[in-house]
Amino acid sequence: MIGNLISLIRFYFFYPSFFVVIIFPGLLFTGILLLTTIWFERKAAARVQMRIGPYYASKRLGGYLQLIADALKFVFSEVIIPSGVNETLFTIAPVLLLLVSILPFAAIPVSVIPQSGSVFSIYYHDFYDPNIGYGVLAGIFTCYNLLLILALESIYPIFVVFLAWVTNNRFAIVGAVRETFLSVSYDALILIATLSMAIEYHTLDLAVIVQKGIPGAIVNPIAAFIFIVGMLIGSSRFPFDIVEAETELVIGPYTEYSGFLFVLTMAGSYVGNFIYSLVFADLFLGGWYPFSGLPGAAFLTFKAVLLLFFSVFLRGVYGRYRIDQALRGSWKYLFPLSLISLITGTLVGYLWL
Repeated sequence: MIGNLISLIRFYFFYPSFFVVIIFPGLLFTGILLLTTIWFERKAAARVQMRIGPYYASKRLGGYLQLIADALKFVFSEVIIPSGVNETLFTIAPVLLLLVSILPFAAIPVSVIPQSGSVFSIYYHDFYDPNIGYGVLAGIFTCYNLLLILALESIYPIFVVFLAWVTNNRFAIVGAVRETFLSVSYDALILIATLSMAIEYHTLDLAVIVQKGIPGAIVNPIAAFIFIVGMLIGSSRFPFDIVEAETELVIGPYTEYSGFLFVLTMAGSYVGNFIYSLVFADLFLGGWYPFSGLPGAAFLTFKAVLLLFFSVFLRGVYGRYRIDQALRGSWKYLFPLSLISLITGTLVGYLWL
C-alpha cells in the first residue's frame, strides 16, 4: 500500500509538465528565488554605495528575514482600488500579467532525460526528441520551442499596457507608452540575436543547440552581447529602468497598485528576467551539458541565477538612461550590431555545419 502510494506520488510529482512548471525551476523555486534576488539586489547596492542595507533584522542571515517580513507586509496590506476604475479589470490585470510571465516556463527545455538512471526516465518515451536521441525535460515537448518561447515572451508588454490602462492614472499611462517604445526596440534585438543562433545551429530546438556541446557565446559573442542588452531592456533592469522610473513616474504602470496586487506586478518583471536568463543559459552558456536529468536542470538553473544576479547588480553601478538615449542606442548602435551578429551566424553556420 505504502509502496503504491510512493510510486503514485513519484509518477505525478516528477511528471515533467508538472515538475518543470510548478516545482523546479518553475513557480515554487521562482518564488524563493524572487526573495533571494531582491535580498542580493539590496545587499549588492548597499555594498557598492557604502550603505548598510537590510542587516539588523536578522544579522546572522545577512538580513534575509527582512525580505520575508516585507513580503508578509505587502500580502496583508489593504488593497486600495481607486474610484472611477473597473474593479474587475483592475483586480485581474496583475494576475494576468504574472500568469503571462510564467507561461514560457512550459516551453523551456531544462535538461535531457536519459533512458535509465534518472527519476525522470519513466517519461523518456513521452518526451522523446528524435533530433538528439534523448527525452527532453520540459513542460511541453516541441521541436520549435525557441520560437514558442519568444512568442510567449512577446505577449508580456501587451499586458503591461493593459495593466496601466485599467488604472486610469496619467503616470501609469506614460509608463505604458514608454513600454511600447522599448518593446519594439528590445524585441527586435532579441529576435535577431536568437535568429542568428538558429541559423548558426540550423535548428529552432534549444535541446539540439545545447547538445551540440559548443556554447553560443563562443561561436557568436556578438549575439550573446545583444541578447543580454535586450534582456536588460525587456525586464526593466538598470540602466534601462525607464518604464517604472520612480523619480519621474512614481512607479510607472504599477503606481496605483498596493498590497498583494503590487507584489504580483513586481514579481512579473523578475520572473521575466529569470526566463530570459534561462534562455540565455541554453543558447549561449551550454545549458545543462554535459549533465542530464535533475543534475542537468540544477546546472542550467545555476547559470541562469548567476546571470540574474548580475543583471540586478547593475542597479548599484549604473544610472538610469533617458528614454531617448535608450531608443537611440538601440536603433543607432545595437541594431546594426545585431545585423552583424546575424551575418556572423550565417557564415559560421555555413562553414561549420
